[in-house]
Order: sequence, then C-alpha cells, then structure tokens
Amino acid sequence: MSTKILSFDAETDGLYGPAFAIGAFLFKDGVKVASFIGRYRLTGEINPWVKENVLPKMEGIPENYSSYEELLRGFFEWRKAHKDGATEIVHMGVPVEAKLFIDAHAMGIIGDFDGPYPLVDVSAIPEIGTSVDSYNAEHGCAPDPAEFEGGTHNPLYDSAAAANAYLHWLANR
Repeated sequence: MSTKILSFDAETDGLYGPAFAIGAFLFKDGVKVASFIGRYRLTGEINPWVKENVLPKMEGIPENYSSYEELLRGFFEWRKAHKDGATEIVHMGVPVEAKLFIDAHAMGIIGDFDGPYPLVDVSAIPEIGTSVDSYNAEHGCAPDPAEFEGGTHNPLYDSAAAANAYLHWLANR
C-alpha cells in the first residue's frame, strides 16, 4: 500500500496573526519527494514574543514573497500540484494552519471545496498527543533540527516532525 503524506506548518505573527512563513513536505512511502518554503518580511507592530523568540532564529530563511497574500498564493499553488491522493496533516492545526484555508478562501485563492478533506491533526492521535517532539524522541524518529535553518522555528522542521511522528505511528499501530 502506497502512503502519500502532505505535511505543512506555518509560523505566524502571534497565535491568531497572519502567517509570515509556511513550510511543507510531500512524502511518498516515507521518502521526501517535494517541499515548499515561503516567507515574507513582517512590517509594522510585531508580536513581542515572535519578535524576540522566532524572528532571530529565522534570519537564514529567505524572504521570497512580498506579502501574506503572495505567500498564500505560492503555497496553495504548490499544494494544488501535490495534494491529489495525499493525506494532509498538521500538528496542533487550530488556529494557525486552519486560518491559512480561511484566509485563502476569503482572498479568492481557493474555492469552497479546495480544503483538505479530511485534515488530519496528529495531535488528536492519543499516542502522539500535543508534542510531536516528545513522541519522536521517545521513538527515535525525530528530524535533526540542525538540518533546518532556524531549527525548530523553521516550518519545514515542524512539517517533518509531524510527518515523522505520523509515519511512525502508522507503521506501528
């Protein structure tokens, strides 16, 4: 049985603010076959916690988009090319990743039926729970943060961590 997983994560300006970075991986049979990383420069008043704890660690991630809307357009274009037949996953996806779909719909980037049906939040799997990092450490399947610019504040790291936990759980249930 072939397993196709699309795992994505966003970094936001505060828990309910707009995403300023989105990362995603497409896995086929446990192998990364495609990725997306997008970021734009936050301007104006920035959430103090994000400014102090997240942005300094993300300096090496290129700002390859000019706005939130452009970032969403880029991500959803990439997603459209890769989502068919994939199980789409997140970790602790409300409100952050869920908001990507709400905002993209409001901007006319996606239509009424372009959501992930279903969206699997791996935190709802009791064995994984609210910390993929704890699950992955316990089972020896954690991605190496050193492989990701910014470490655990890189949305690609979070995408890989969620996918590693989910794939391990699938293989061992």
